[in-house]
Amino acid sequence: MAARIVELWGDVFAMPTALAHAVSADLHMGAGIAVGFKEYFGKVDELKQQDKKVGDVAYIKHNSTYIFYLITKERYSDKNISPDDVLSCLVHLSSLCVSLGVEEISMPRLGCGLDLLKYSDVLPLIHAAFFDVSVRVNIITPPPTFNGMAVLGDSQGVRLLLNRGKLPSGFQTKPFPRSAGFAVSGITTDELLQTLDKIPNNSLGDALVFIGTNDVMALAAMESGQHVAKRKIRQTLSILRTVLSKKCKAYARAVITTVPPLPKLLAPNAENADLNRHLWSTFNKALLELSTPRFFVLDVEPYFMKDGLVQEELFESFMGQDAKRRPDRMHLNPKGMDVIEEALKTVPPFQPPTNN
Repeated sequence: MAARIVELWGDVFAMPTALAHAVSADLHMGAGIAVGFKEYFGKVDELKQQDKKVGDVAYIKHNSTYIFYLITKERYSDKNISPDDVLSCLVHLSSLCVSLGVEEISMPRLGCGLDLLKYSDVLPLIHAAFFDVSVRVNIITPPPTFNGMAVLGDSQGVRLLLNRGKLPSGFQTKPFPRSAGFAVSGITTDELLQTLDKIPNNSLGDALVFIGTNDVMALAAMESGQHVAKRKIRQTLSILRTVLSKKCKAYARAVITTVPPLPKLLAPNAENADLNRHLWSTFNKALLELSTPRFFVLDVEPYFMKDGLVQEELFESFMGQDAKRRPDRMHLNPKGMDVIEEALKTVPPFQPPTNN
């Protein structure tokens, strides 16, 4: 039987399952994600009383949920973790899941943060330990963030992360990445909704969302007319607001940018230029109408206009590499990303509602 391993972006503490993570035998838990486990669940004295050694697993019960602590090293300051010790922990964990009746468990990428293990080396160990048990294992990775906000949406988000150096360590930047967490080149709002549907509610903190460029182009290609396109825009964005309100934690907020005035779509000689311009403005208007305390729409259009004209020097001229390069008047270049950052500085701080 193959192991049931599922990889997800999100917050491991939001998973409604049993949880597991790696710790040292001294149970110091003073850095990284271990701090969260210590603060959320406590009971450190109870864990120490179990006197587990390297390769073993300690556990506590928090309400009705099991929390497992994989002892992968002797002291918190140790850096040379043995894959054999990790495998021993995982085998013990799978046995405990079976004996305790745990059907699903979630964990971060074990040892791949401060302990410097490679995920490509750890994943086979998880498969080996769980290959013959019917336990689903969720591997949870936090999405890349910018100024504390998870970045979602299309390739503009990927470019922001790349240009600002906010991609996770070890992330391949050449050739140009097509995805980074929830930011995916070419994604539409409908596709983003499908992606968000796979993660649990309350699994994101503040979010920065880039969406709409691909929607406008897709809507412009529709044969059913402007009226149907406008109705679809409003329906889709309303669903997006509802979904984001559920996926962002109760005290978090999504900041969504309007679509920059794309030179490619607004060029006077472009085919169907009037329709494209109309759909672009309709999309942004529908976005702005959706603003709520937990769904803030940042209107970036004024930042990309000067004397009524689009500042085309803020957009890429070409896309791709070498012989595969093609004209590109749609993606923001590093200067355009600087403009986005300036616009983001105008977003007012979010004040979560109080219970008073």
